[in-house]
Amino acid sequence: MIFQILRFLLVITGTIVGVTLAYGITSTYENFLETENAELKLAALLGCIGYLFMSMAGRELQDWLESKIENTNSYDLAWGALGMVLGLISANLLFIPLYFLMYRGYGDVHFQNKFFQSLVPLFQLVIPFFFNLLFGFLGIRIIARYRSSQERLQPGAVGVPPKVIDTSAIIDGRFADLFRLGFIEGQMMIPRFVINELQFLADAADGTKRGKGRQGLNLLNKLTKEFPDQVLITSQDFPEVQEVDAKLIRHAKAHHSTIITQDFNLKRVAELEKIRVLNLNDLMNALKPIFVSGEEVEVQIIKPGKEAGQGVGFLSDGTMIVVEDGGDQIGKKVTTTVTNILQTTAGRMIFARIHPIQGGGPPAADKRKDHT
Repeated sequence: MIFQILRFLLVITGTIVGVTLAYGITSTYENFLETENAELKLAALLGCIGYLFMSMAGRELQDWLESKIENTNSYDLAWGALGMVLGLISANLLFIPLYFLMYRGYGDVHFQNKFFQSLVPLFQLVIPFFFNLLFGFLGIRIIARYRSSQERLQPGAVGVPPKVIDTSAIIDGRFADLFRLGFIEGQMMIPRFVINELQFLADAADGTKRGKGRQGLNLLNKLTKEFPDQVLITSQDFPEVQEVDAKLIRHAKAHHSTIITQDFNLKRVAELEKIRVLNLNDLMNALKPIFVSGEEVEVQIIKPGKEAGQGVGFLSDGTMIVVEDGGDQIGKKVTTTVTNILQTTAGRMIFARIHPIQGGGPPAADKRKDHT
């Protein structure tokens, strides 16, 4: 409601200024405007221009303020409000001598044209209002700069370091469930350049990339609405750095944060920079069920293996099972016996053989036939 009132006041002010300027111009330069009803036509023109200009400016200002408030957590909003109050107090303290001079009549501006003179009180209100807005904005920026410098000087002040997410982890989406369940603690930081990369993917011509980009943007939109105080979109950029991964590392070092990623190469580079990394694939591998040799596992063989006679299947958690004698069972669900377990950088790989009951011997009918 307050934004609509502000937009209405801006529109009315722009229209009044436009109409008043039109009448002032026509009354001053009436010899140059010999058109019939020139003052009315010019008043309508300038009034419409003032109305349209202030209407667009008010709409842009409203959209900007609403987006800032929606994408800023309550903690930062409280500090921003404090900075604005201090800025307004400073502006009015500095304007006290000017207010005193205006009250005593000094600095009054007089125009012979009565229409121009009618605008003087309006500008006497607008100019102090403009300086109040300017000092309020400066107060917000100064408080924000002070807080960021204090956080850099005291990296250990917060018990849980913030987390910064890269594009691969956002597209995967599993971090969101871990965050909702409380397994990922602290503030979640989403750099603007990561969002730009997701937007680039969402606009790609390739359907797969476009789907991944849109999925990541939708996930971030849900998280910012569910956790406005914990999910923070940061605008800090590093123009001198071109690659997104390098920017992510610079961002993590600047904010003493932990990187959440699925990119193996990014993990290695970040570890060289002494940055803590949480790799979702490592977490999922650690949570996979543990099998021992001799244990039975039911799996559906979906494709042939690299070696002759091998078949490959996958468990529900993505663990790959290589069935040594399952090459002729593709498309079938079989019960296998675990023979060996191999841990690789990509995850855990299980080797198995088909259970002896399903071992491929001749059917009972064939045995009876051979016996007869």
